[in-house]
Amino acid sequence: EFVEPGPSGSLTRGKIDILPTGRNFFAVDGSYGNLSDAQKVGKIAKKKGYPFLLNCAYTVGRMVVKGKKLKADFLACSGHKSMAASGPVGILSMREEFAEDVLRRSESYPKKEVELLGCTSRGVPFISLMASFPYVVERVKRWEEELKKTRYVVENLEEIGFKQLGVKPKEHDLIKFETPVLEEIARRDKRRGYFFYEELKRRGIGGIVPGVTREIKMSVYGLTWEQVEYVVETIREIVDKGVSR
Repeated sequence: EFVEPGPSGSLTRGKIDILPTGRNFFAVDGSYGNLSDAQKVGKIAKKKGYPFLLNCAYTVGRMVVKGKKLKADFLACSGHKSMAASGPVGILSMREEFAEDVLRRSESYPKKEVELLGCTSRGVPFISLMASFPYVVERVKRWEEELKKTRYVVENLEEIGFKQLGVKPKEHDLIKFETPVLEEIARRDKRRGYFFYEELKRRGIGGIVPGVTREIKMSVYGLTWEQVEYVVETIREIVDKGVSR
């Protein structure tokens, strides 16, 4: 089963205490970009004897993650979401005490790990994952700078009617906005909800889901400051133009 914090980003001590064994806890939820207190959960899991699997799809590869410090027994890491690799590919890290059971080989097919269902990753995804390692090792050192960019985006876009959902100030680069101003413009634009996506695309900006204007998710991770400022000014321009119609 999965444990994912809601918009508030909190998982109360009471909820943690009653968790059954075998839970998958999100280091960062994929909806709001809330950074969880995984270390606190890890300590409680260790005290109760729970195996603790930390889902690091949005953390490993973007920021420094130390499994031992977080008391995690397993780290599930995404290669294509956060490590600059082509997908689908990922990494499962585990404490040595679990390796014999989790990575046990088939008696009939000695080269096959029984618990790894189907074919494991191969070819281009695997090669691109390895090729990304040197780049990833360097970029996680710039995490504090990435947070500054993220908070800059939030501060500026909230001035034009966007509302950041989740924990404030941001502790992760994934941003979810409630965007009533875009929804209002979409009602008057003949392209409806696609106007925002098309206007961004025309200006060389991608990543926003087409047709969505009520709420949007975005990230400026890895962009230069010049690019971040361009994104902000472009969105300001699109909104100003739409509101003035």
